[in-house]
Amino acid sequence: MSAVITTFGVLAAALALISTGSRTLALGVLLDMLLAAGLLRLAAGQSWTEIVVLVAIVALRLLIRTALINNFQRQSSAAGRPRERVGRTSEP
Repeated sequence: MSAVITTFGVLAAALALISTGSRTLALGVLLDMLLAAGLLRLAAGQSWTEIVVLVAIVALRLLIRTALINNFQRQSSAAGRPRERVGRTSEP
């Protein structure tokens, strides 16, 4: 089941990138779907070791996502393009 979620995650991220052109949105979709796949894979076993591994995976994904989003924003502003809006889909 986790392989199916991973496949759908890659497809959803590609669709988000194509339809919106936002790398940060596509990255967020991909990381959220990979997290869901990881949670499904680890749902069968509930030992403390597996819970610690899950926490480490979540922390690592959050750090990677934050670093990549900051990098994308720096590249956009350095190229003279408007910065991508992170986590917002409509104007305030």
